[in-house]
Order: sequence, then structure tokens, then C-alpha cells
Amino acid sequence: MAQAIAIAAPRTEDVTRTVSMAAGAGITGLAEGMIVRIAPQMGAAAPVLTWGALIGVPTFGIFGALFTRGILGDVLTGVAAGGIGVLGYSLPEMISPTIGRRAVSRGNPVKLLAAGIPQRVQALAAASRLGQVPANESLIPIMEDQGILV
Repeated sequence: MAQAIAIAAPRTEDVTRTVSMAAGAGITGLAEGMIVRIAPQMGAAAPVLTWGALIGVPTFGIFGALFTRGILGDVLTGVAAGGIGVLGYSLPEMISPTIGRRAVSRGNPVKLLAAGIPQRVQALAAASRLGQVPANESLIPIMEDQGILV
């Protein structure tokens, strides 16, 4: 039997259910996100707070949604959704952290200029704007010394 597709105005129950789920998800995302964000500053309690929040909140929401009815079940469905959202956002960084990792250079490494060269180049550039570059001064020998022009 084919199902009919209909577009109709939402009933009060539908609006209440949707708003309570959104409220549960939003409040959970805010609270759990703050716990996960602040937990690394808590020293020895950091792993307990982080993993406890990331695993405990969605678990509480799922079981609460399964075993309650009405608005409370809807709110706990939102709690489960918000908790799983924060878990999905946080888990990749926790498994494979990228902080402090250096990018791998492929091919030619980046050449760094010596300490005095940038100041000399800046002085020459400023002098050239004013038309005060000495006739015997040029940027080409500096660039060749640094291996920029080969």
C-alpha cells in the first residue's frame, strides 16, 4: 500500500516535541562543549571530565529517551542528539591531535633569510622610494648571497 505524502500545519504536540528536543540538544551542546573545552586545564581530572562527559552524556540521553515518555523523553532525545554531536565533533582531535604537529615539507625546503638581511633590504627599499639609492648598491648581490636568485 502506497503511503500518501501530505504537507500540513504542525499540531501543538509536534511543535512542543520539536522545541523540547531542540532545547535539550542546545543546552546539552553548550554545557558539554564547555566541559570538554575547559577540562584540559583541570590537571589530573582532565581525562575523567573529558571522557566522562563525551561518553556519559549521550549514554544518559539515550537510556533516558528509551525509558521515559512525553516531554521528558523528548528532552532526553535532544540530550542524546546534542551529546552525540559534541562527541562527533571532539573525537577526531582527541584520537589524533594536530596541535604542535609540523607540516611536512615536500620537495624544496623553505629558505630563511639571515638576521641582518631583512633590515638591509628594508632600508634599501625605503631609500629607493625617496630616490636615495646609491649607484653602487643593489638588491641582486644580497639575493644571490641568500640563494634566492641562482
